[in-house]
Amino acid sequence: MSLITKTQFKEVVDEVQTMSFILMFEENAENVLPLEIEQMLSEFPDVVPEDVPQGLPPMRYIQHAIDFIPGAVIPNRPAYRISPQEHVEITRQVEELLKKGLIQESVSPCAVPEVLVPKKDGSWRMCVDS
Repeated sequence: MSLITKTQFKEVVDEVQTMSFILMFEENAENVLPLEIEQMLSEFPDVVPEDVPQGLPPMRYIQHAIDFIPGAVIPNRPAYRISPQEHVEITRQVEELLKKGLIQESVSPCAVPEVLVPKKDGSWRMCVDS
């Protein structure tokens, strides 16, 4: 991730028609935006949604698929060993994301490796490599 100046942002906006930006904050951090970001957000109010959309977009008629070699063995096994406590935490986080509609069950026959990384506040961040 890189930061750009307001002038650089305007140049990029002139060149590109569609782009996405994500601003993320720690839960217990102060919600104070840098002055440059506030100015940019006030200058482009129509591109910033009021609230995060609930759920994922609908399934499309054409889905991404990877054609496997006929007869090839799919590497469908856990990538990392995890403790029972980590398994409980991963299950809890996945169920929460499913309930919020931010993820959906995969149609892939392959396992998706995930790892838990400790955060400063003692909770866990789930990192997924799909």
